[in-house]
Amino acid sequence: MRYREVQEQLRLVGILMSKRGGSHRVNHFGGGPETAYLTPDLDEALRAGLSMARPKHLPKNWCMQR
Repeated sequence: MRYREVQEQLRLVGILMSKRGGSHRVNHFGGGPETAYLTPDLDEALRAGLSMARPKHLPKNWCMQR
């Protein structure tokens, strides 16, 4: 997957992704530095972002992209 594809997929579930240097920053819209996740790996950024968007108390398939 390319950067823009991952960024759009995360945006659909309320997660913002930006790129600085060689790392990807994933966070909730309006989230502060304490909730941000930094990783150099694009696949890991996607997994982390989807995990951030999925509340722990809801079934996994409830938050799947349609």
